[in-house]
Amino acid sequence: MGKVLLIIFGILAALFLLSLIIYFFNLDMKLAAAMTPLMNRFYDRKDARRKQRAESAKSAAGKEKRDDSVR
Repeated sequence: MGKVLLIIFGILAALFLLSLIIYFFNLDMKLAAAMTPLMNRFYDRKDARRKQRAESAKSAAGKEKRDDSVR
């Protein structure tokens, strides 16, 4: 039982020290700044895809209207 508590305490101490290192060197914001170009590329493509889908939906709706008028 004592060995398990010692292991749990060691893991918690290591996680606490890791969080202090991340806080001290501001690594979370540095990671966010490094990921910004990647995220911008992803979200820029997402907007283009949304516009493309909207245009294809409009053209499909137009085709359906034309097909109904022919019948």
